[in-house]
Amino acid sequence: MKKLGKLLRNLLIICGVLFIIALFLPDEEEKPADQEQTSVETASGIGTQTGTETASGAETLAGAEHAAGAAENPFPEDMVKEKQTEIKGDGKDQATVFVYMNGSDLESEDGEATEDLCEMLAANISSQVNVLVETIGTKSWSKRLGIASDHTQRYKAEAGNLVLVDDSLGQLDCTSPDTLADFISWGAENYPANRYILIFWDHGAGPVYGFGYDEHQSEDSVLTIDEIQTAIRQSGIYFDIIGMDSCIMSSLELCCAMYNYCDYMILSEDFESGYGWSYTGWLNALSENTSISSEELGKIIVDDMIADNEENGEGASTLALIDESYMKVLYTAWADFAYTNEPALLGENYSMHVRGGRRAHPVLREKGLFDFLFDEDGDYSMSDYYITDIMAVAQNIESKETEALAAAVNLSICYFNCTDDEVGMTGLSVTLPYGDSEFYGYLYPVFTGVGMDADYVGWLEKFVYAEGYNDYYDYESWYEDDWEGWDDYEDDWNWIDWLFFEDDDYWEDDSWDEWGSDQSWAGSGNGRSDCMRKQIAC
Repeated sequence: MKKLGKLLRNLLIICGVLFIIALFLPDEEEKPADQEQTSVETASGIGTQTGTETASGAETLAGAEHAAGAAENPFPEDMVKEKQTEIKGDGKDQATVFVYMNGSDLESEDGEATEDLCEMLAANISSQVNVLVETIGTKSWSKRLGIASDHTQRYKAEAGNLVLVDDSLGQLDCTSPDTLADFISWGAENYPANRYILIFWDHGAGPVYGFGYDEHQSEDSVLTIDEIQTAIRQSGIYFDIIGMDSCIMSSLELCCAMYNYCDYMILSEDFESGYGWSYTGWLNALSENTSISSEELGKIIVDDMIADNEENGEGASTLALIDESYMKVLYTAWADFAYTNEPALLGENYSMHVRGGRRAHPVLREKGLFDFLFDEDGDYSMSDYYITDIMAVAQNIESKETEALAAAVNLSICYFNCTDDEVGMTGLSVTLPYGDSEFYGYLYPVFTGVGMDADYVGWLEKFVYAEGYNDYYDYESWYEDDWEGWDDYEDDWNWIDWLFFEDDDYWEDDSWDEWGSDQSWAGSGNGRSDCMRKQIAC
């Protein structure tokens, strides 16, 4: 009986202590001011689309999941960038779409640029939407639309009509940053809007070799990502969306380079087919509602492209809508993961072995005749470009940094779709130059040119001498056996994983500061909002 009484007394004491502790705990709704601020920033701009079935059968990430996770955001406030494009709503917005259309051999051999122009003209483009096209870079335009082959022209696409608005340019070089900067500045001055969209149309060669094959220039003349950054900075225009209708441009390096210049990017991690993007549907959607959210518009672009490729049986295709708000988070998580897991990364070659498509850049055609003849259709593997899928690497190398990196990828890719014959792609890549000193020689000036941390660029040279560069990782096996798709992603990695890194020391690395730290907005004048006239601090 004494033992029972003692037990009851102890239980009462414990209950009393717990009650006192509960009195001092904050209510669930009480949050520090700085946490409330961050939650608003990370939730803003997130789409309302829910997980829907894609052409490939894979489900997309739900915007609601992103917003729910943002409520527990542990990042320092300056780690997540606010959206700069202000959408007025109620259909009151004006939009100007720039199409930097370098026809190249895609047009001279197959008329693919003209086909996409016809898709644009099939849209019912409203008076609130300006679709501006610079035609450049091919020796022979199709005669269907009357575009000149011997000089550069600027057109405005209207419903059913391609209207010539500038025929005074002469033959410009698509691969010159001045050409791109002038096109953007001209368009913003003559067709001002509060929403700007920039589309690059032509070959893509990844974040090192860049964009654009101008038939009037040498084959190795390209517009590198540091030159793209320079051109956009010179123009003084901030974009709602920057998209590339080009092969293998969905990379961490390009997205970081564009951090100060757009809210979203739409990019392909894979080689694109000749069909590329499908233009009619999303231009109709934008014309019907110029206040459509960037996420919803991006989703239409992604889904229409994949559906078009599925319908025409043009092989594997992927497209991702990437939220630039989280690039600082993603870069920090990737660098921490990579440095920590250096032995594992150097011990196996994570370059993808997927064969190239129609819009792969011809920069690698200098390969030997034997290699060229025995490559399928004269195309090349992603291993020639040292494309490494970030998500595949994150899942294959287990460490405490893995969960943080996976969560950062989850945040950054707000929508992804692919054809059902796609192998091993999840939306975003990173460049690791396994065993190739010549490639690293191209990489170094480009990556330092966009402002990448010099220590990181120097660290990449270790991959040139990696012992495992001949031991290729089996992406196909991983994709078939281990990757369960984005629909199951939230079950394994979500915002709560970041709480492990809530220690401020994790975010004190200032390697990001060099990204655009010496850049300022020089633009002023028609069509430029206040946010475009100042440095957008990281």
